Amino acid sequence: MIICRAHNFIFIKTRKTAGSSMEMALASHVGPEDVVTPLGFAQDLERFRAWGVLPQHFSNDPAAERALREAIQSEDKRTVRRIAQEEMKSARKMIANRHGDAREAKELAGESFWQSAFKFAVERHPYEKAVSFAWYRAGPNGDFAQALEEVLDREGYRNFDLYSIDGAPVVDLVLRYENMDVDIPRVEQALGGLPILSRLPRANSHQRKDRRPAREILTPAQKSRIQETCSEEFALYGYEQ
Repeated sequence: MIICRAHNFIFIKTRKTAGSSMEMALASHVGPEDVVTPLGFAQDLERFRAWGVLPQHFSNDPAAERALREAIQSEDKRTVRRIAQEEMKSARKMIANRHGDAREAKELAGESFWQSAFKFAVERHPYEKAVSFAWYRAGPNGDFAQALEEVLDREGYRNFDLYSIDGAPVVDLVLRYENMDVDIPRVEQALGGLPILSRLPRANSHQRKDRRPAREILTPAQKSRIQETCSEEFALYGYEQ
């Protein structure tokens, strides 16, 4: 999640939709008072090296947040992991998560800024999200088939609830992952020409080994489960089943 008062936008980060890449590009425009949520050590370090930007204003514990920022700067992965897993999560000190939903963003931004800001998210064909998520969970040496079943069971690839409130989308634009080269310029235009596409890295793109379309990988039964889980996404965006 990024809440950028400097350029009047709110970005809701969805899962397996190049959200980390978008956050890295968008973070290059944030100001000192804006909310930038952590991405994870490797990506936080990459973002810092590229733009000098660190996670900020995402915690209600300034000391823990400061310690996390210092650990990223010093490239201390162990300390970053300890703070993120032990200090932040166990004590529920996070007030903004990287996959925080629209309701959380609205509360943090405040009603006035929420109404005035340009709000956007990214969506992707549910089949591709599920398969991508499974490759991510399996890792380079894991069991993809088992990871896929776990992903389908947990339904963590469903994004609709992140950018909607009470069953209705509340963002101004949902970019299509499949059409980013066209949709990102629409965001740039809405934000007064802010450069985003030219600053977009390729984060997490190395995870997937099998590059076949997801519909060629999934069984009919698995497709049916995904259709049920992501029924709103299929209906809203006309994704082929």
